Amino acid sequence: MEEYPYWRRNLWVLWIAQFVSVCGFSLSIPFAPYFIRELAPYASDEQIRFYAALSAFISQLGFATFSPIWGWLADRYGRKKMALRAAFCGTLVLALMGLAQNVVQFILLRALQGILTGTIASSMTLIACTTPQEKQGYALGIFNSSLFSGDMAGLFMGGFMAVNFGFRNSFHISALLVLGTALLILFGAREDFHRVVSPPTVRKTDNSLWHNALLPALPVLLIYALFCLAYFLDQSQIALYVEQLNGGSAQPGRELLTSLTLGAGSLGAMSAGLILSHFIDRNPSRIALLSASIAGLAMLLMALLPRWIPADARVAILENPVTWSALCLIPLRLLMVFFAGGVDTICNTWISKITLPAHRGLIFGFSRTFRGIGTCSGHLTAAAIAPTMGITTLYYIGPLYFFLLTAMILFLRKGITMRVEAVNRLTVTAK
Repeated sequence: MEEYPYWRRNLWVLWIAQFVSVCGFSLSIPFAPYFIRELAPYASDEQIRFYAALSAFISQLGFATFSPIWGWLADRYGRKKMALRAAFCGTLVLALMGLAQNVVQFILLRALQGILTGTIASSMTLIACTTPQEKQGYALGIFNSSLFSGDMAGLFMGGFMAVNFGFRNSFHISALLVLGTALLILFGAREDFHRVVSPPTVRKTDNSLWHNALLPALPVLLIYALFCLAYFLDQSQIALYVEQLNGGSAQPGRELLTSLTLGAGSLGAMSAGLILSHFIDRNPSRIALLSASIAGLAMLLMALLPRWIPADARVAILENPVTWSALCLIPLRLLMVFFAGGVDTICNTWISKITLPAHRGLIFGFSRTFRGIGTCSGHLTAAAIAPTMGITTLYYIGPLYFFLLTAMILFLRKGITMRVEAVNRLTVTAK
């Protein structure tokens, strides 16, 4: 532990920083479909669905393309510097989103968000590189809880902000919160950065970056991409699905229901980070298999259960009459995201443990690329299916991806375990 004197300090500083950052983004970004409708009041419902999916897709495309570049720079110039870059750029982009005058401007700013930000990846890399190997599952699990607890807080406040201050002002409030993140990292996080080189045993055998870093990480990166495809398949449409089950855009309570549904999901993911972090370092593959299977079943129920409830059955919440079919999404979303959050944490732990310290920034950057590939594929699928076959169809396709993910983990888990053991031996030899 003496080699990592700041790991606990960094973990909790970055936990608070990411809680604030994700809270800031979640105040506004999940409500983008409603803001798009405000920017394009004469667009049809099909067009709004397409614009919502396109804006989410282009943001993830930016993340996927530029994350390896930022990761490569992090390995050479410092992980804290990249975390600061992401936070300050996020502040600027969110502030500009609040000034957007039309859909085109908003979509272009979403692209800039993907290109210039990435606070999660940079902070995760900083934690992985300043934490002992045997504590990385625990640290990344705790860190993941900040992402989802911040998301939950932002979503709960976002519905209130949207109703009382408007969607445009919500983006300005988001920018202020992300600015707070930048200041927390600037004054609180520690890094005694020295560029790390690969152990001599690795360089003698093969000096190729492909063989030393990318090829060993590829099985986990493919698992991560498929996970993100399943997990984010409905992300751009969940607000519209809630609205649909609640009776349409003319019915009150959609903002409240959206906040509760997404907030319940964030609560599930936060709980997964806190609970599963104590077990991930012991048997990650078994937890991953169980989690992927149950997440798929919960997503399937999000399509089936609302169909079994009368569409006109309503209950009043905060003086808003909302449907029971929309309310049933709340516990199902919590269940789905709890177990999906476990897979997310395990993938990030595997990525850290199968990668030598000299390449962690780069590989975490590539993990954002594969995350972006999966997420973009999900958004493109949603953009193609939701306007034509309906949003409900996504909740039949998503479970199929989760069950395929279960089979993929089962097939690749032995090779991943062997790579983790090999990296542990190389790290000990280098010391």
